[in-house]
Amino acid sequence: HFKFLTELDGMGFPEAVEKIADMAGVAMPARDETAERRERQRASLTDVMEMATVFFQERLQGADGAKARAYLRERGVPPATQQAFRLGYAPDSRNALKEFLAGKGVEKAQIEACGLTVHEDVPVSYDRFRDRIMFPIEDSRGKVIAFGGRALSPEISAKYLNSPDTELFHKGNVLYNFARARKGMGKDGTVI
Repeated sequence: HFKFLTELDGMGFPEAVEKIADMAGVAMPARDETAERRERQRASLTDVMEMATVFFQERLQGADGAKARAYLRERGVPPATQQAFRLGYAPDSRNALKEFLAGKGVEKAQIEACGLTVHEDVPVSYDRFRDRIMFPIEDSRGKVIAFGGRALSPEISAKYLNSPDTELFHKGNVLYNFARARKGMGKDGTVI
């Protein structure tokens, strides 16, 4: 069973064990309280990142995403690819995402913990990503943990902007598109 999941889905062995245990209704060994609390926090932050992803996707398809859609069309990125990679658009607003998430009951601390707002050295936090095409960055299980944003305005000094390191995202430990790519890995576990 484990070999089937590791070869078919490209899962790592620990992930295969967790999946089979879950399917069989077998409880995994209990974690310590600190680890459980940290995992709950990570899960809630993952939920926030999913809400942000949907927000960006909807903005790309809306009226304020026309310029971003035109740019993607010019670069040869068809709508099917945009949907497959869940591309989005961060509107040119200091607080559109922040207000959207707050309206969904997300606390300021969670938004900041996800790296979605900038709050250092300013009295009021503001959206980190503005007027950018958004590329969700997923973990090995396909959960959104960060974003990369491509500026649309040529006047912006940072053409590309990534999420900062957070509880969910550590730049040096994440390979973009790994969740999809690992399904195509050979038996030797190699990806090029």
